[in-house]
Amino acid sequence: MREAVGVPAPAGRPGRGRRPGARESILDAIRASEPLSRVELAKITGLTEAAVSMTVRRLLEEGLVVETGRTPTGGKPRTLLQLDPTARLSVGVHLDEDATTYVLTGQTGGVISRLARPAPLGDDQDAVLRALAADIDTLLAGSGVDPARCLGVGIVRPGPHSGGPAEDTLPHLRGLRGDELGARLSAATGWPVLVENDATAAAVGEYWVARVGPDQAFAALYMGGGLGAGIVVEGRAMRGSHGSAGEFGHLCLEVFGPECWCGSRGCLEVLAGPRTVVTAARDDRVAASEAGLDLTQPSRSVTADFGAVARAARAGAPHCRALLESSARYVAAAAESVVNLLDIDLVVLTGPGFAAASAIYGPAIMRRLAPADSRTWHRDVTVTVSLAAATASATGAAALVLQSHLRD
Repeated sequence: MREAVGVPAPAGRPGRGRRPGARESILDAIRASEPLSRVELAKITGLTEAAVSMTVRRLLEEGLVVETGRTPTGGKPRTLLQLDPTARLSVGVHLDEDATTYVLTGQTGGVISRLARPAPLGDDQDAVLRALAADIDTLLAGSGVDPARCLGVGIVRPGPHSGGPAEDTLPHLRGLRGDELGARLSAATGWPVLVENDATAAAVGEYWVARVGPDQAFAALYMGGGLGAGIVVEGRAMRGSHGSAGEFGHLCLEVFGPECWCGSRGCLEVLAGPRTVVTAARDDRVAASEAGLDLTQPSRSVTADFGAVARAARAGAPHCRALLESSARYVAAAAESVVNLLDIDLVVLTGPGFAAASAIYGPAIMRRLAPADSRTWHRDVTVTVSLAAATASATGAAALVLQSHLRD
């Protein structure tokens, strides 16, 4: 058993005066656009060539960066730099209502090893934590990499956006706050553990896996059991004063709308979230038949039933498609508010819900944005679907651990 070294503090919050250091800026620039020369790094980061040379020398000595040949120029050839993918590793764990996903990630964001297990049953938290620790050891043992390079574990679970408190989605963790979960898993594994919500982690995962540049602010809209969003600015996820920034599902779209479980009224979540779509499908016998939902049994899970509705809609089932199109109109209106509020030009759809139904939600968002963008704002917002939606939250959890260690 490794010696537990505690739970690292969350990454710094943008908007509170923190500027990336030279080390962080250089690593982010290389990650987004490798390979790069020292001269290119100076132009991209705004650092002096002397500062770049000194910082790169330290990164080479640590083995985080490697030299990879030269590029011909009109003068002296420039040495190119790239990250060593396995120099530093971390484990990401995504706890969801249906399954637990584990990934081992290196500093370029690629998934080195992956493991999926059914969601734990029962309410024995000690047994759940032992199973998580055993699965993490299995993941590392099967990866073929040196576990000594692993910096820790990031774990994510549904945030408040997921249709109710986290314990309603994950009953086996009932009453276990994030800091308690981190401390107990750290004690069980011997690794430092960082805890995050799924939407924020998915946004960070997108930033790493898609190699988004550090100067590109974007919102990752997340649909699992509920609707959330992760907002990344200068390569860092915004968290807010209480770690709840990005509650996309609780934007108010109808002032006198139905009461939401959060206590407010007219929230996107209660009007058009995946739980509302599933409830409507189960109340409509035709839609339920189209989706193959067994009305004699309780819902398997919101995520699973929403996926069944989405598959039926893709196959041309009219009632299921109508339910999703109605939901998509509300989601598109909320997405427009996010774009206008933050002045961003990139929206990424991620999570299992959007992965299943992006063909309906993506075009709806673009149609909603287009008129004002062309007439008033003169911008061109890109709406895209994450290529790593299935593992984005787990990858982002691992990336957050790496970020907390790769600073000045």
